Amino acid sequence: MKIVIMGSGGVGGYFGARLADAGEDVSFVARGSHLEAIKSKGLQVKSELGNISIHPASASSKPGDLGTADIILFCVKAYDTESAALAIKPIVGPETGVIPFLNGIEHLKKLQRTLGEKTVLGGVANISALITSPGAIEHFGTIQTLRIGELDNRKSDRLTEFRAACEKAKIDAPIPENIETELWQKFVMICTLAGVNCLTRLPLGDCRNNTNSRKLMLSLANEVIAVARAHDINLPKEQIELTIKLLDNLPANMKASMLAALERGDKLEASALNGAVDRLGQTKGIDTPANRIVYEALAPHENGS
Repeated sequence: MKIVIMGSGGVGGYFGARLADAGEDVSFVARGSHLEAIKSKGLQVKSELGNISIHPASASSKPGDLGTADIILFCVKAYDTESAALAIKPIVGPETGVIPFLNGIEHLKKLQRTLGEKTVLGGVANISALITSPGAIEHFGTIQTLRIGELDNRKSDRLTEFRAACEKAKIDAPIPENIETELWQKFVMICTLAGVNCLTRLPLGDCRNNTNSRKLMLSLANEVIAVARAHDINLPKEQIELTIKLLDNLPANMKASMLAALERGDKLEASALNGAVDRLGQTKGIDTPANRIVYEALAPHENGS
């Protein structure tokens, strides 16, 4: 398959490298020193599952240079959704599948408006990976799962072919029963984690072990669940228990990427996370005070320092 990685950071770079190492035709879209390092030294991945070196690597800052793709893994920050969608438009053909692995939920409709409804699939990535230096990515732990599906849950040739490529690359790609449910379950979790991390400026262990910040976690999660159900999303009856169990089993030093961005003074995805919960809640008459306060507290930092 011809696969383009739009955004070759920790998530896109890792999965792109695995696919390229398995023999797929993979090109990486990156920028700045990371792009220059990939061009000159290749893309290096350090992982407990086996290190990878992709050299030479096909890489560019301009997607239009790369030709029509079969699959595009869309791995940019939520606030770059519109500009990145326009950038890949020249390489989207009639059968191209764009699989976004973004924090948030509203990006799906934004992508569909720009690229066409049938182009966009649903995707949830479970991995901890970061750029550690230009051209180098480190994968922490052994979890590396992609949950992908057509948004109407139908089978498709492009999905079957991409899953086969993932299997060859030894990437876990289970078939979700309902990809929309998976997307919202991730949304519940990440809004809770990012919200409590960023308000307290503390890692997850400290948040969940304090009685009052644990109450905040429950409030954040319950509000997102209420918004999901108001939008007719089929979440399990025990979703709050599932979310809290997941958060209780994550490492104590876990920080959402939004807290790391806040600490660095980078732009934040607050509007795509807790801000989106409040906006989506308002459309259905659901009050979301905890998520609204998180967004309001982070708003002065949203564009970075």
